[in-house]
This record gives sequence, structure tokens and C-alpha cells, in this order.
Amino acid sequence: MNYILTEEILLLQKRAGIITEAEYKQKLSEIDIDLDNKEQAIVDDIKDEMDDVLKGLENEFEKASKSTNEGLLTTASIAVALPAIMGLVSRLGKTAGNIVNKILGKKPSQEDDYQQWMNKLGKIADELHHLYMIPIKNIVKKFVKDPAKADKIANGIFHIIVAAFLIASGVTAVKALQSKNLSLATLEGALGTIKGGEIKTYISKLIA
Repeated sequence: MNYILTEEILLLQKRAGIITEAEYKQKLSEIDIDLDNKEQAIVDDIKDEMDDVLKGLENEFEKASKSTNEGLLTTASIAVALPAIMGLVSRLGKTAGNIVNKILGKKPSQEDDYQQWMNKLGKIADELHHLYMIPIKNIVKKFVKDPAKADKIANGIFHIIVAAFLIASGVTAVKALQSKNLSLATLEGALGTIKGGEIKTYISKLIA
């Protein structure tokens, strides 16, 4: 019998020992995200800005990699690329924040409304992950040949992008965020990094 996998079915399979934790997370990330009209409108409006970030990321990494003998990224060379990249990310964050405030409204003060608002931001972040995580990884892997390190860097960059988007939307903590694909611990660290102006240190640690 064929059936459509849902988050609830996957959770039951994991609890029953049918699938492992790793398989559960992988399958969960593959489930289509059901966005409502407002959430989809936000994702659609962010796409052009996201495309600019991807192009800028590749261009800056390309220029930075030329400063090394092997044409690969190092801690020193990525520091050269970082200001331009963070300028792109900051612009995306401001644009996304304005879009969220326009379509969803500003951060609510009532607890129930705030949780629903954060749930929507979580779904939007998951859809952005679905659309852009692989392209970011593909860009990074051109300049970082260690697959594990490339994945770590790409994941860190994506969390910085989402953190910039959340901060611009008025989010100061992510405990209420519901996400299938993001690490809340990593996202919390990225939020603190942006607010503390320590992005260079954060990215340098990823590539070290």
C-alpha cells in the first residue's frame, strides 16, 4: 500500500525503531514544506536578493582564492572576501525583514500570536534551506576540497543568512522557532555573532 510520508509518520517510525535518527532527519528534510499564501509570498519576494547573495558569494570566493597558490580558500583569504559577502547578507536581511513586516506584520507582543508568527518564520527558513542550501554547498566546494569542511562552512554561511533575516524581522532569540532543517544552537550562535559584530571570527573558525 502506498502512502504519503508525513512528519507524524516519520516520528512514529523513529520511535518504533524502523528508521534511525539520521534517517529520520534526512527524510524529514525531504518532505515538501506546505506554505500558506503569505509565507510563499515572502519566499518569492526574497528570491532575487538570495540570487544576488549566491552570485556575490561565488565572485568573492573566486577573487579570494586567487590570492593563494592552490587557488583554494584559507582563513586569510576568506577574511578578504568577508566584508563584501556580509554586505550582501546584510542587504538581504534588511530586505527580508521589510518583507516580513509588510506581509506578516511586526513581531507580536501576545505569546500565542508570537508563537504562530515564529512558526511561520520557521517554515520560511526551511523553504529557503530547501532552495538554497545545495547551491551554497556547491559554491563552497569549488574552493574547499575537504567535503566535511565545505559542508561545515556552507552550513555556517546559511545560518548567518537566516540569522540576518531573523534579526531584521525583529527576532532576538530563536527558542520559539520551529524548524526541520536548522540547528537552533548554530542559529543562536549566528545571532550572537551578528549582534556582537564578530562574524569574521565566526567564519574563520569554520574554515580553520
